This record gives sequence, structure tokens and C-alpha cells, in this order.
Amino acid sequence: MIYKLMIFFIIMVVSVLLLAGLSTYANQNKIYRGECEQNLQHIVDYFSVLMQADGKEFIAYQDLMIELGGEINIPVDFDGDYHPAKVAFYDAFHSQYPNKTLVTEVDYMQMSRALKILYVTYKHEYWLHIFEEAQDCFDVSYTYYVVPTGEHLHMYYMIDAVREPRASDGDKYIDLMIDVEQDMESHAHMWKAWETGEYTPGYDITDNEYGINYAYFYPLIINGRKMGVIGSDISIEKFNGKILQNTVKQMISMGIFITIVCGLFTWIIGSKYVRRLIKLKSRMATFSETRDPEIANSIRKNIKGTDEIAELAHQTADMISELGAYMEDLLAKNKALTEAQQKIKAANELAVKDALTGIRNKTGYDNEVIKTEKRMKDEGFYKFGIAMVDLNYLKFINDTYGHEKGNHAIIKICNIVCNTFSHSPVFRVGGDEFVVFLENEDYDNAEERIAAFKKILADLAEDDTLSPWEKVSAAIGWDKYDMRIDDSVETVFKRADARMYENKLAMKAARK
Repeated sequence: MIYKLMIFFIIMVVSVLLLAGLSTYANQNKIYRGECEQNLQHIVDYFSVLMQADGKEFIAYQDLMIELGGEINIPVDFDGDYHPAKVAFYDAFHSQYPNKTLVTEVDYMQMSRALKILYVTYKHEYWLHIFEEAQDCFDVSYTYYVVPTGEHLHMYYMIDAVREPRASDGDKYIDLMIDVEQDMESHAHMWKAWETGEYTPGYDITDNEYGINYAYFYPLIINGRKMGVIGSDISIEKFNGKILQNTVKQMISMGIFITIVCGLFTWIIGSKYVRRLIKLKSRMATFSETRDPEIANSIRKNIKGTDEIAELAHQTADMISELGAYMEDLLAKNKALTEAQQKIKAANELAVKDALTGIRNKTGYDNEVIKTEKRMKDEGFYKFGIAMVDLNYLKFINDTYGHEKGNHAIIKICNIVCNTFSHSPVFRVGGDEFVVFLENEDYDNAEERIAAFKKILADLAEDDTLSPWEKVSAAIGWDKYDMRIDDSVETVFKRADARMYENKLAMKAARK
């Protein structure tokens, strides 16, 4: 009997190991695939966060890389230390533009060609270092960043963690901005990420000189501009080898454990206990894969007797039921939290938005004042001005032609203000009053912008094809922050408001 039981035990162990191996392989495939996708998503998320944080610098780097990539010479044996290139650029910049700062006083595109090349060299060495370090840290096969060339289905490999050499005057440099055709069939997720500007789960399977890989992609968007696509690959050979290795390890561990335990207790356990344990184990494995709480009822229906196995089955069923209830409660709370966050976000947006024109309202202006004064205190920010615009004849238009035409006039003057001062935030602070925070190019060219605004209104006044409510007229006054007399945004606002009033009086006098 013992001999027969041992024969049965051997057959059972072999059978269980084979079934468990297949199940483990399938489960490992699913788990490891999920881990790989998550790992690859983490790395492209990591790159995206860094690139977005780089902001204008990265935008300038990409634009200049497209323009000058063929002139950049980085040795193919570059050791990853980008600091010498950074020092070389800033030394040259300060030599050419003493006492000036990049971006705020000197735009990237205004630099000399030599400075641009130094800048792109430094930035590319920096990003190449980042990509190569991350590739090793995240244990992936390949990382890269591509941008469309403008030709159908073609991409520039702008940042490539696998260095391609090119020869020049006997030296070897990294081949940059390689133009590669990426067909839609093999790179569907890449093109979808670019076209939609959104991450979509899933991967492309690529087959090239580096082998067969799973490739994941994430679109890069900076300040609302769609820049390119971040990619990361993992080798299928490495992927399958890892799964097989884990499966073999688990099978060996499981085989040793089952053999020892069952060998010691074969003469005690008996076939009926083994079968019950196998059924319970199978249902637990099913729950691990499906997370279906109904499995608890299935376990309870099949409980027989009052021994330890029956008690274990009861406890397992109870545990599965509790886990199922917990997961349902967690999902419900997560849904409620998401809905609450969306409502709060919508309410915050409505609080600072003018319903008629769509621009920010008086609350939005007050928030901008607080933000600017904080920058003045923390950063020493003083390059701003205020322009005050007041629409004329609104009451006359409302009384004569109706409030709908009055709203038309408000929207039209709002559009003119926004288009004229396109680099500055605009706020509607009253029924017919608008405030412009002069910044950036509008600050540097304030007089030209004011003149252009007045010219537009003068042309409208001379256009006899327009209706009275379309010939919008407005007074404008403006001034810049002066460190000698100003200590807040409010003082600049008051001068701009006074000059607007002076302009309004002058316009009335001219009409008389």
C-alpha cells in the first residue's frame, strides 16, 4: 500500500509540477510584463518630468538642435561629464553679453551662431548623460527621444542613449539627429503618442540590429507645445529569459518543498486530504488571478468535514470575502475622491474666469497682484507694467441698441486688447474696464504696443461699413514699475488709471 501510495505520490508530484509550471509561467509572464511596462512607463515619466522642468531651455535646445545638429561635434567616447561644455558656454556668453542674463535679457535665438553651437553642445551632453544614466538605473535596453522631421513617417533621433559613430577629419564623433523612417505598422504607438499628445497603454514590437524589443512611448508637451516622443525599449530575449528563470526557480522550490513535505506525511495524509488541499489551492490561485470574491462561496460549498482542512477553507473563504469587500469600498472611496477633486478644480476655474469674455476677472487680477508682489520680494522681479483700458460709450450702446450689442462691444474690445498685448495676461476688472499686466515682449515694446492699439481703434472709427457698436472706442493709460517711487503693484496701477483718465478727457476734448 505504501509502495502504491509512493508511486501515486511521484505521479502526482510530477503532474502538479507540470501544471504549476505552466500556470507559473503564464502568471510570471503577466506579472513581469506588467512590471516591465510599469518600469518603462516610470522611465519615460521620469524623462518627461525633467524635460518639462527644463521648460524654455529645453524648447530652445530642441529648436537649435534641429537647426544646428549637423555642426555639433561630441566625441563618441564622451565620458558623460557635461560640466566643461557648460562652463565653456557660460564663459563665452558672459564675455559676449556682460552683465546680461539669458532668457530675460538675451533670447536663445538672438545669440550668435558660435554661442548657439556651444549651448547645444552643453545641453546635448547633459541630456545624453541623463538618458544613459537612467537606462542603466532602470535596467532597460534602450532609451531615446525623437521629434518629427516634417517628412511623412520620419523622425529625428534627437537624444539617443546608444551612440552611433561618424567619422570627421580622422576623428570619431557621435552621429546626431539621425533621420529614420518609422513605418506606421511597426511604430503605431509611437505615432499615436505624437498625434494624440497622450500616453496610451501598450507597446510596439521592433525588430532591428539591436534585436527584437518591446517599445513604450510617451509624448512630451512643454508649455502647451507638443515637442516630441520619449521612447524606451526592453529586449524580448531578456524579457523571456527572466520569465523562464523565475519559473524554473519557482518550480524547483515548489518541487523540493512538495517532495519533502509529502514524503514525510504520505502515510498520514491520505489521498482525500491531498485532493481537498489541491482544490483549495486551485481556488486561491484563481482568486489571485481574477480577484473574484464569488470564489469564497465556491470554497464554502465544497467544504467537507470539521477537520483542520475544513477550518482552513472557512478562514480562506472569510479572508477572500473581506478582501473583496475592502476592494469594493476602496474603489468607491477613490471614485468619490476623484469626483470631489474634479468639482473643486471646476469651481476654482469658474471663480477667476469672466463669464462673458472668457478671460480672468477681478479675482484673477487680485491673485496676479499677490503672485507678482511675492516675486518682487523673493526674486527681485521688477520688469512689469500696468495698462488700464476703459471702453467708451458702453452705456450709450446699451441704452440705444440693447445690452446684446453692448456685450458685443465688450467682447470686441477684449479681443483687441488680448491680440495687441499677446504676451501679457489681461483681466476684466469692471463692466467696461480691463487691466493688462505688461510682461515679456509687451513690456520691452510697450510704446509700440500702445500705438498699435490706438491705431486699430482709429481705423475702426474711420470704417463706415461697421455698425456703431462695432466701432469700439477706448481710453488707455499705462506706466512701468519704477524702483525709485514704487513699493507695490497698486502704485503702478494708480498711475496707469490716472493716465487713462487723462486720455479719456483728451478724447472728449477732441470730440468737442
